[in-house]
Order: sequence, then C-alpha cells, then structure tokens
Amino acid sequence: MIRQHHTTHRHTLGCGMPLLLLENHEAAVATADIWVRTGAADEPEDLSGISHFLEHMLFKGTEKWGLGEIERAIESVGGVSNAGTSYDFTHYYVTLPAARIRTGIEMLAEMVRHSTLDAAELEKERLVILEEYRRKQDNPIGVLYELLYGELFEAGPYHLPVIGSEETIRAIDRPAMLDYYHRRYGPEGAVLVVAGDIEPERAIEWAEAAFAGFDRRREELTRRHPVRYGRGKRVHERKPTGGEVYVAYAFPAPGMQATEEVLPLDMAQFILGSGRAARLHQELKEKRGLCSSISSYYPTHAHDSLFVFVATCQPGQREGLREALLEELRRFAAEPPTPPAMKRARRLLASSHLFSMETSSGAASNIGYYYTLSGSTEFFDSYLEKLEALTAEQVSAATARVIHPERLEESLVEISVGPNGELKGEG
Repeated sequence: MIRQHHTTHRHTLGCGMPLLLLENHEAAVATADIWVRTGAADEPEDLSGISHFLEHMLFKGTEKWGLGEIERAIESVGGVSNAGTSYDFTHYYVTLPAARIRTGIEMLAEMVRHSTLDAAELEKERLVILEEYRRKQDNPIGVLYELLYGELFEAGPYHLPVIGSEETIRAIDRPAMLDYYHRRYGPEGAVLVVAGDIEPERAIEWAEAAFAGFDRRREELTRRHPVRYGRGKRVHERKPTGGEVYVAYAFPAPGMQATEEVLPLDMAQFILGSGRAARLHQELKEKRGLCSSISSYYPTHAHDSLFVFVATCQPGQREGLREALLEELRRFAAEPPTPPAMKRARRLLASSHLFSMETSSGAASNIGYYYTLSGSTEFFDSYLEKLEALTAEQVSAATARVIHPERLEESLVEISVGPNGELKGEG
C-alpha cells in the first residue's frame, strides 16, 4: 500500500484567515500561495472576466512595492511567481529560497490588501488580455471548450468563459475593478498556504504580522444559480483546423460538494482515457482507427461539474466515432473494470498525486485547490488511503450515475469544431 508522508497543519490567523502549513525539508525551497475564493463563477455578467483581469493587475504594484519591484525582488534571489484564475478561485504564489519566504508572505499580503491598480497599467494590461482573447479564438481547443461550457451549462456559474468576452474586457474600468477588489478580497474568503522547508512556528509568526489588521469585510457572494444543464445537443462550429475535427462529448457530473463521487470518477477518467494504454485509446484509435486521439477529463468544480471526452478525427469519421464511444460507455457502466485496469489506474493516480507533492509549489497548489473547493483538507490528506480502498464496482456505479446508460444520448452534449459538414440531429 502506498502511504502519504505528509500532514497538513491548520492555524487561523488573528484576522480570521486560515493558514495551512506543510513541512518538507528535502530542499531549501518554500512556496507561499494565497487562494481567494472568487472567480468567473462569482462575476456579474456585465463584468465577465474581471477576476482574470484583476489577477493580471495584482503584480503591477502596491502601496509598498512600485511597478516591477515585486518581480525584480523575487527574480533577484532566484525565485519565481505566478497566478491563475478559474471559475471558483484566483490564486497567487511565490516560490523562493526558504530563507526568503518571509518576504514572499509579505508580498502576497501587500498584493491582496494594498494593490494600487494603476490606471495607466490597467490600460496596458487590457491590450495584453485582448490579445490573449484573440489567440484563444484561433485555437481549436480553446474554441471547443468555450462552446462546451456555454452549451452544457446553459445557465448558472459556469456558463461564461473565465477570460470574459471582447466586449466586457473593453468595458471593465478602474472604479469597477477597485470595487470588486475591495468587496471580494477579504480574509473570510481566502486561505494562505505555506509549504516546503519551513518552521511552522516562524511561518505563523510572519503571516500574523503580514496580515495583522486585515479586516476587510467580504461581500456575500450571489452566484448565478441554479445550474441548468443542456442535454441531447449536437453543435458544430465551422472553423479551419488543418483538416481534422475536434470533438467533445460531455455529461453533467458532480463537483467537489459530492466528495464521495470524485475519486471513483477520477479512476474512471484514467481507465477510459488517460494514456495510450487507456481503454478508449486502444479500442477506438488503435483497433478501429476511428480517431487520431481521444482522452477523458473530469475537471472538478466546487459545485456542478462535467465529465468530458475529447477526440480528434477526420470529418467522415464523426458518426462512427460517436456510435463506438457510446457503445464503449454502455459496456463500461454495465461491466466493472478488470483488475489489471484498476491496478494501472490506481498506480497512475497515486503517482500523479505523489509527483505533484515533490515540489513546494506543487504541494501548496494541491492543498490550496482542495481546501478552496471543499472547505477542508480531509479529501487531500486521505487521498491515497481512499484510492487504495476503491473498488471496481464503485467506479462502474459512479460512471453509470453520470452517463445514464439507459438514456445515454439524451444526457450527452456533443460539441465539434472543424471543417464544414453536417451532423445528424445537429442543434
């Protein structure tokens, strides 16, 4: 049995913000990573993309650190920094030599408390984001996923793209961003993770000092609920792709609020569509030649989510690929995976989990992600033990609850991007 060799420690700062700590003394490196529980799912429709825009702005200067000084200070000691925005969160991290991690904690505190959001820099960054948006429109996978989320989530928090639209990116101004920043970035909706070569007592001391007096009241979020799923759809976007068609087949699926479903569906994802030995790759690509690639993904969100298969094929293969995929899914839901398939997927999931914990930034990201989505470290801390206990019957049953084999085509949303062509039953 593979066992976890880490324990996450929790401390609540005086300002009320949770602090999660993980020691790993194998390398003299540490990461400070702050997660704010706001993202695209929490935005008003007329400000779609503001979380992502704000993420770009927070490294642009604070009351203490001028423009460019944060990046220069980090890079001068061999450190790195970055950030990311999704539907349920925005996070910012700094990885530094362990002896400098106090500075990293102080920088993050400055960024979430005292960012200046300079007007001139905002206009420069707007052009950067507009170019990012245009590049996404030229990327078949980017277009595919934007269409997929828009069609599968007909209403609710995951309907609009994280980056926003060209219209909203152009419309977001500094007063709106300042208002959003002050209403959403507060201690009640954030968590600080510090991982790596640290002494917990010192890290607590530094975090307490950095966030002392952080009493900004967080606005109660009103998400675009409830989710209304689209079902039984086929949508094709005609777009030059070099000849192949990019296809996504998606089903509504539970999010992190149903933690008991997450691990069985993770296992199903790996058995069905992760790697060349995966069932769908072998059956649909290698044996039947119906596609050039096929993979499965289960991107867990905080609430409602999706289980999706993404493939590339020639235009004339779409109908045959669809029928063969549905046939394989019916079989998978009816017949539990074989012991060799379970063993392979278990090893892959365990390895992926352990490899992600080898670096301080990976460990901080894992801890922050699961805590932000579930409100606890329990799922993360017990991941390998639960993985070991998982049965083939649980995997098959969880998959059946997602794909509904008795009404498979009614549950499915199919999105394709590629050359001209008609689909049977296209919506």
